[in-house]
Amino acid sequence: MTKGDLGMNIEWLNSFVEAARLKSFSKASKANNLSQPALSKHIRNLENELDVTLFFRTTTGIELTEAGERFYSRIVPVIAEFTAIRQELRQFCRSHPISIGCLPSIATYYLPSKVQALQELNRPQTLMIQNTSGELIDSLQEGRLEAVFVDTLYTEDTLWSSEILAESYYAVFPLNHRFRSKKSVKLAELCEEPLIVHQAPCDSRKHIISQMEFFGQKPNIINEVAFGDFIYGYVMSGLGITIVPEIVAKNISHLQLVSLPIIDFKRSVSLATKSSKLGEQLSKLL
Repeated sequence: MTKGDLGMNIEWLNSFVEAARLKSFSKASKANNLSQPALSKHIRNLENELDVTLFFRTTTGIELTEAGERFYSRIVPVIAEFTAIRQELRQFCRSHPISIGCLPSIATYYLPSKVQALQELNRPQTLMIQNTSGELIDSLQEGRLEAVFVDTLYTEDTLWSSEILAESYYAVFPLNHRFRSKKSVKLAELCEEPLIVHQAPCDSRKHIISQMEFFGQKPNIINEVAFGDFIYGYVMSGLGITIVPEIVAKNISHLQLVSLPIIDFKRSVSLATKSSKLGEQLSKLL
């Protein structure tokens, strides 16, 4: 039985129970907020499914057949249990945290400003930070996370997704760099620059290498450091340059560094979930 079939059969059962209780199709249709033809169709569908006659007509309305009486006595407790389970699950969903995963840059510079909006979900949230979009998608597919913020390139057709951020990458230089008077740069201009990157696995590191190789160049990586802001200390010391997403570059203006947009190197970040309902709720708030 498919999900759609289950939803339809619950409607049939509700129509049957109301008709049996009120002994009238017209009263049952009003109670269930249905047209009488729609309710009658539910009863016919149920009778066809069970291969029995559930009602017979009388001069005063309708009465249950013997088969109908037996079915009614068995199905009423089932519907009551189903209603209780549904209410229990709704309460569980309201109290159970939404598990969200994201990249370090999104966790640090994007989500904090959205915390207040997320409170409108009336559900607590937990946050998992992973270094790559691939890891986040795996965690989503395996059920460890309910929603993830990932590079749009990693979203899959089987998932619900929506772009939430599109931005340029920025090159970050020491103050005395020869490019300090420029307004922007192209990625090709950076291929021979001594480059400091985060250690693999790292989405930005991977994109830098692949994009430079697309231009027929090889990045001049002189150092790979662990994740953390101390990468900027290397740059301030004049040991090399680094490349970061715009959202990061806009938040390091207090440091003694120069950051310039790379006009031909961009990224897109999307929200992805397996539940379109949750995805639409989150994207509306964000």
